[in-house]
This record gives sequence, structure tokens and C-alpha cells, in this order.
Amino acid sequence: MKDIVWSGASPVLMPREDPAGKIIFMIVLLIFVLICFVALMAFMAAVLRGINDRSKDAIRSAPWRTGLIGVAVYAVFGGLALWLYSLAFIERLLETEIVWGYLLAAIAVTIVPLLTSLLGAPGMFGHVGDRIAALHGGEMSGLRRTVLGTVISVFAAFFPLIGWFVVVPVLLVVACGAGASTIFR
Repeated sequence: MKDIVWSGASPVLMPREDPAGKIIFMIVLLIFVLICFVALMAFMAAVLRGINDRSKDAIRSAPWRTGLIGVAVYAVFGGLALWLYSLAFIERLLETEIVWGYLLAAIAVTIVPLLTSLLGAPGMFGHVGDRIAALHGGEMSGLRRTVLGTVISVFAAFFPLIGWFVVVPVLLVVACGAGASTIFR
């Protein structure tokens, strides 16, 4: 037990000195997070069926429009968040305290597009699963298609450089556009 240290940042036991143990630990943690994300998408697809179907229809009917809506949402909320963060932290230059109201508003404005992306993500992953299932004859249930689309998309996002800088932003923007089209129909 002396080789394990309790991390103060999170309630996780991490190996102390062994680099191989740390690598194995990170791989196991990454697999666990992947499984939890797939379960979250399957849960949201099962519970929010109407929203899931509307976001999938928005992506299927006009994918470019959905992507442009997502870009617009991220641009507006991103600009507003940058402005609020600059107002919250400008006092550091003047050596005064942080303005907590601006900081909390900036955090809230930052969370809104991410929650919108989370709302549209099951529909987007379901659409990816539909496209993949069509290659194999379409013999899958809707929930299985969502799980398959989530797993394939997450593995594509793990691919170095292309996944990080192309796949992830496209997934976030399209999911945000689908979530916004679902909310503001």
C-alpha cells in the first residue's frame, strides 16, 4: 500500500514511481471514460428519444446548415465568453481583485454551447451509426446504431492531429448545430 498515493485533486489511487504503472493506469482510465461516454450517449438516446430524432433529422436533412448553425453558436458564445473573461481578469493588470460576477457569467456562457453540443450529440452519433449500418445492410436497432456511431467517432477523435484538430471540432460544431436546431425549431 505504500506504493500507492492518494491524489488530492481527485479521489483516484495512482501509482507513485513506476512509469509503466502510470501508463497502464492512464490506459485503464481512458478505457473507463470511453465506456462511460458511450453509456451516457446510449442513455441520452434512449431517454430523450424525441430530441434525438429531431437532431438526427436536422443533420440528415441539411448537414451544412446544421454545421453553420453550430459555428454561429460557438462564435457568438465564444466571443461573449472571451469578452467576459477579459472583464473578469482585467483587474489582475491593475492589481485588484477578480470580479466574480463577470467570471461566473463567463463560465455560464462557456458552458451553454457545450451543453447544446451534448444535447445534439446522440442524434449526431446516431446519424454516424446509421451511415455505418447502411454499409452492412442496416440490420441494427437504433440504440445499437447510436452506440456504434459513438464508438467509431470517439476512436476517430483519438487519431493524432487529424482526430484532434479536424474530427473533434467538426463533431462539436455539428452536434451544437443539431442541438440548437432541436431547441429552436
